Amino acid sequence: MPQQLTAMKKFYFLILFASVFTNTVQAQNTTAKKLNWGYKIGINGSNLRIEDGADANWKTGLATGLFFNIKLANKLSLQPEVLYSSMGARNVVNGSGSLRLNYFSLPVMAKYKVCKNFSVLAGPQMDMLIQAKTKSSSNQLSKVTNDYNESSFNLTGGAEYWPVHCFGFSARYIYGLNDVAGFDRIEMKNQGVQLMAAVKF
Repeated sequence: MPQQLTAMKKFYFLILFASVFTNTVQAQNTTAKKLNWGYKIGINGSNLRIEDGADANWKTGLATGLFFNIKLANKLSLQPEVLYSSMGARNVVNGSGSLRLNYFSLPVMAKYKVCKNFSVLAGPQMDMLIQAKTKSSSNQLSKVTNDYNESSFNLTGGAEYWPVHCFGFSARYIYGLNDVAGFDRIEMKNQGVQLMAAVKF
């Protein structure tokens, strides 16, 4: 039964993304503007904000996926994205091991063009957990997906720089709002810095 509920939630998450994308395309058709989209890849530097003050260390992980951009006004646009995002932290498993949280992420960003090549972005991001696993100090891997909450709700903001029309870079900060730990004894919230390169098609 829990597996069926998980599958249903992931299905609804995909429906949510499809709805956002459809509305974006409709807005593009309404305003007769070209829909820009592309591929991006980079890294997350992530950590966990732990309620009891325990210190965790930052961990790197892959971030990759697609972005879609639709111009709404002269300098304002909407940018939904669909990403695979690997988060987590080190020194959180018995004080020495690491935790990996792999997410299917949907940020929906408001993008403001400050000048020709530079923009700032901000907006909400919803993450759906794909898999959670721990790695002990002796390199033993364990799947612990059921021990962590299926979704993470975040605020994210950052900047993009496009030196040429079809190639750019972005940096953003991700601030988790809810507890991602599925157990009562401790509260953990995501945080991360995301650095990516993008190609516009």
